[in-house]
Amino acid sequence: MKRLLELAVIFVVLSTCATSYGYLLIYNVSGSVKGANNNLAATIPLKGYLVVNLDSDGDFVDANAIMYGQDHLKNKVYVQLNHDGSNPTLNVRVRIHYNGSFAGFDIWDYNDSPFYFEVFVIGTLAPKDIGLGSKKDVASSLKGPISVWGGILLDPTDEIMGTGNVSASLDLKTTNLVNANGWTQENIVETGGDIAGKHQNSLIQKLAAQHFQAVVLPE
Repeated sequence: MKRLLELAVIFVVLSTCATSYGYLLIYNVSGSVKGANNNLAATIPLKGYLVVNLDSDGDFVDANAIMYGQDHLKNKVYVQLNHDGSNPTLNVRVRIHYNGSFAGFDIWDYNDSPFYFEVFVIGTLAPKDIGLGSKKDVASSLKGPISVWGGILLDPTDEIMGTGNVSASLDLKTTNLVNANGWTQENIVETGGDIAGKHQNSLIQKLAAQHFQAVVLPE
């Protein structure tokens, strides 16, 4: 009887772990900000990635946002922002709102210099196979505004004030692969990992291979 009880406890624990397993979504982000930069009219193009970690119910757990492009000297640069990370300068806040069949991603950083912006994109939820063996309701495409009230985006000399539009599209192929192979956020963003016995680069490693370098932030 004791052995049966032990097995029953193990089964409950394993069942709980299985049902609580979360998932990761990878979005390609693009947009632009139009307004003023250092007292001059400016239009600043943006590209990036958004990596979102959700629990099994679709509730927010963690996120990373990467922006990349060129600085004023045409150097290829990127900045990696982390949701409430250990470095306050590189913190970004993310919140996900649900309203029926719609999801809204709120991404902002206006408490920690040198960033002072907010993005709010909205998309429609639909069942998708994202590598878990069962479908999840996810937003494949999100669109919305960006507002920047000062500070930088990709250049330490920036002093931007402007608005624009941003779109985020789900990279379904990569999302499927990382979930099916048990990748973590760290694998996706920084270290990469093996898939079918072959190393696959992380997002930062892909940017480095294209000669992008991390933005040197102002002191």
